[in-house]
Amino acid sequence: MQPLDYPGPRIGAAGVLEADGAWTELGAGQPLPGALTAGRTCVVAVGSNGSPPRLHAKLDAAGVADRVAMVPCEVSGVGIAHSAHVSVAGYVATTPYALADSRVRVVASWFTAEQLAAVDATERNYTRQRLPDAGRRAPDGAQAYVSWRGVLAPGGVVLAATTQARVHEALARDPVLAEMLPLGDPAATVAALRERVTATAVRERLREAGWVLPTGLGGFP
Repeated sequence: MQPLDYPGPRIGAAGVLEADGAWTELGAGQPLPGALTAGRTCVVAVGSNGSPPRLHAKLDAAGVADRVAMVPCEVSGVGIAHSAHVSVAGYVATTPYALADSRVRVVASWFTAEQLAAVDATERNYTRQRLPDAGRRAPDGAQAYVSWRGVLAPGGVVLAATTQARVHEALARDPVLAEMLPLGDPAATVAALRERVTATAVRERLREAGWVLPTGLGGFP
């Protein structure tokens, strides 16, 4: 996945991510294989973990690329926004946050203990926790990765999940960030944000500018 393409292609129907990275879509009304859900942990993704190619890349890198059942579903009581940090790849990832009367579409995946540990290791800016109201269509006990960095809120207003180009446009509203980054050039901005010194400076500036709000789901420092 290229950073500007975050969060990557999503699934439109239930299916199985095969060990070799292939995607097998299930037919209408066809149940998920019980062997791929029983005894596993269900985690709903609001970002790239809901993209089969990206999820396979993570599992394959950790040597645990076995089959994973995945299904689109809805959760209520939360919205999807951007985390107030920059990923090592140079994009601004998403996070759920508390939003009353909201219902959003996510992707549920069921992981073995080894797979779960591998995904946890890639989510150092997040805590995995059960959402307070998973909604009627979400699997029982579903968990999600919630940013402990807080939510990006330019001018004190939460920025709903959007493209990276739109995120760059929002960052350009701050004169300090506009001076720090080549925000008129998306590719150059991503390259700059890959530099950890720059990424740290951006994260600190977001705090200084008052552009960070808590997720309302706990874990905010």
